[in-house]
Amino acid sequence: MIWNEIVCLGDSLTYGARDRYGRSYPTELGSMLSKETGEFYICHNYGVNGETSSDLLRRSWHQLKANPGAKISLLMIGTNDTKKPTPLEIYEDNLKQIINSIRVNGKMPIVATLPDLKFSPYYMSNREYVVKYNRVIAKLSKEMNFIVADMSDLESHLIDGVHFTHEGYKEIAKRWFKTIMSLR
Repeated sequence: MIWNEIVCLGDSLTYGARDRYGRSYPTELGSMLSKETGEFYICHNYGVNGETSSDLLRRSWHQLKANPGAKISLLMIGTNDTKKPTPLEIYEDNLKQIINSIRVNGKMPIVATLPDLKFSPYYMSNREYVVKYNRVIAKLSKEMNFIVADMSDLESHLIDGVHFTHEGYKEIAKRWFKTIMSLR
């Protein structure tokens, strides 16, 4: 059997929080890639609810090292950074270090923009940081030469202002899928 691995790093949006079937974009993406290519894809889900980019930086090396067969790593992190908010220079440095770790571990980084948030008690006062963090992602993509997957205009799939419905996670998977397939 031909098989492929992808490492998916992130927070609850990677984990699949609130998906009514307990699934996630990594699960849906693996199915889509397997169906399209005829090969087996496992998308390792290293999403942890509530994590910030600083939290992910501390643990990402181990997940990347644990999957030497993976050639791609998907990164979507920053939603929880908007709560505090994490200063832009700290967020940027965290992303740089995570992306460098991805590369040192022999994987191609693909980074998602952060989806827009709607009203939620935890995120209501700093929602403009999604735009600011997305500017950091765009800037770094030019400086560090990585591909960006656009996750804008997903608001209709939000279930609680932050997390997605099952259909929303499938849409996120479709966007990752299109980005990955464009590499062929």
